[in-house]
Amino acid sequence: MREFLARLSLLTLLFLSIPLQAVELPLLTDLKKDSQLADSHFLLVLISQPNCSYCRLIEEEILKPMQASGRYDDRLLFRNLIINDGYQLIDLDGHQVSANQFALRYSSSLTPTLLFINPLDGSELIEKMIGITTVDMYGFYVDKAIDTAHRQLLNLH
Repeated sequence: MREFLARLSLLTLLFLSIPLQAVELPLLTDLKKDSQLADSHFLLVLISQPNCSYCRLIEEEILKPMQASGRYDDRLLFRNLIINDGYQLIDLDGHQVSANQFALRYSSSLTPTLLFINPLDGSELIEKMIGITTVDMYGFYVDKAIDTAHRQLLNLH
C-alpha cells in the first residue's frame, strides 16, 4: 500500500507540473527504425482511432505527461498507432502494412489498447491493456506495466 501511495503521489506531481502543449505522442511509422533506436528500450504503443474519446483521454492525461516527465526515457519509446485512418507503416521486416493490419497481428481491434512490444522480434513483452476502467487508477496500472515490461525485456538480453 505504501508503494502504491508513493507512486500515485509521484505520478500526480509529475503530471501537474509539466506543460503539455509541446508534447506529442509520436506516430508509429517505422518499427524497423524504432527497433534500431531501441537498444534496451521497449515500445509502448497506444492503439487508437479518430473520434475515440477514451483514446484521447489516455493520450492526454496519462501518456503525454509520462513522456514529458523524462522518467521513462531510459526504458521505452512512446508511440501512437491510429487505426481506421488509412495510414501505412513499416513493420519490423521492412514491409509496408496498414495500421489496421499491424494491429490485427496483435489481435488488437479494440481501442484504446496499450501494447508493450519487444523491439528485437516484435513480440509482446506482457499482456496488452485493453480499454480503461478507472481513470484515477489507470496511470498507476500503466506505470506498473512499464516496470514489468522493462524487467521482462532485460531478462531476455
